[in-house]
Amino acid sequence: MPLSNNPWIESVITEITDVGEKDVETIHRPAKEASGSSTSSENHSLGLRLNEQAREHEAGNGSGNPYPHEGAGLGAYEEENNHEEHQGFELVHLLTACVEAIGSKNIAAINHFIFKLGDLASPRESTISCLTAYYTEALALRVTRLWPHIFHITTPRELDRVDDDNGTALRLLNQVSPIPKFVHFTSNEILLRVFEGKDRVHIIDFDIKQGLQWPSLFQSLASRTNPPSHVRVTGIGESKQELNETGDRLAGFAEALNLPFEFHPVVDRLEDVRLWMLHVKEKESVAVNCVFQLHKTLYDGNGGALGDFLGLIRSTNPTVVIMAEQEAEHNVLSLEARVTNSLRYYSAIFDSVDSSLPLDSPVRIKIEEMFAREIRNIIACEGSDRFERHESFETWRKLMEHGGFRCMEISERELLQSQMLLKMYSCQNYSVKKQGQEGAALTLSWLDQPLYSVSAWTPIDVAGSSSLFSQPS
Repeated sequence: MPLSNNPWIESVITEITDVGEKDVETIHRPAKEASGSSTSSENHSLGLRLNEQAREHEAGNGSGNPYPHEGAGLGAYEEENNHEEHQGFELVHLLTACVEAIGSKNIAAINHFIFKLGDLASPRESTISCLTAYYTEALALRVTRLWPHIFHITTPRELDRVDDDNGTALRLLNQVSPIPKFVHFTSNEILLRVFEGKDRVHIIDFDIKQGLQWPSLFQSLASRTNPPSHVRVTGIGESKQELNETGDRLAGFAEALNLPFEFHPVVDRLEDVRLWMLHVKEKESVAVNCVFQLHKTLYDGNGGALGDFLGLIRSTNPTVVIMAEQEAEHNVLSLEARVTNSLRYYSAIFDSVDSSLPLDSPVRIKIEEMFAREIRNIIACEGSDRFERHESFETWRKLMEHGGFRCMEISERELLQSQMLLKMYSCQNYSVKKQGQEGAALTLSWLDQPLYSVSAWTPIDVAGSSSLFSQPS
């Protein structure tokens, strides 16, 4: 099964991996050259893939057209598909050549390829063209940072770490895609299991945003035979207004359910939060919710920021720590590898959005721009400016275990709930499965491309106060 609905995306692995072995002229070859035949079983070139697809169509009846009675209609459809695929091949070649030119500091070639990509790729055309346009913008931003005296463009405001558009886009994505609901519902199922029989529960949510995750949990808690006598949510964020609005919404929802509720806002950056701000009290069952936050602590390279953050979490003596992260490897030092890995990943993301919304939908544009901000940060930024440092679950497992946490097994109920969620959507390309023999995490995939993983952790020495990391005061 392909990793993407776009066959062209498969080529980027070979193309970018070979960077450094070809000159610019060789890499930037016309699309029709790439469609040449090849007999090598190890060849992953674009031409082989196109020829393999053609042979698959011919296998049914020995004809180049498996449906001769529908020749005219199918021909037009195939012509359109072929045009899009060839366009994709050419754009990937140009993108590859641009990455190589940046690596070799060939200013003239960089200028040529960025101009060419800017001319051909558009965020308002096909999915292929759209994705390439965002990568072109990211590469353009990168070269302006590397050579500011040569390249000049206006930096988009979206590069700011605080962006109100992300909140809107997340709400819109929640309406058309199972991605947010998978993360929220899976996390909530784990919390319901952990909170069973607990009288006072305290959820510490790092980066709570609009609090979309919590109404369904409140509903489930309130419907229990013995609901908790007190529910407290500590919401952390950088916008005081957004936190207050979120707190008011959650308070109104809890009141409608007759659920005793308290909201505690903490206005600060993730790295500046301290234990005293969280108001952890005795006899509370504490759950820490980290949705797409831990990767932001990997910017220093030596693990210090992550260590401090895990130390803070351990100091709350949590019953459980929920972690949701992109199932990806976007934190490598090599730009070529980052482009390779992220292009495969975001191609699947954009394909999934394409399955739900028409190309010219304003909702789709808003959602794609949210992911484009991630792409820009992954490709254009370095050092502490690059905070979208996504890692695979296996890498996170090692980091969390080193930090004094052990993984809690995903239950069969949580798996079944996620599978039921996907049945609410007409598209069959999503799937969920447990990771590892012991089911340490639950992963949402699009076709064969993993997208997001949810896991649960508990401190190894819950009753003690020791930590492998020191807690900043």
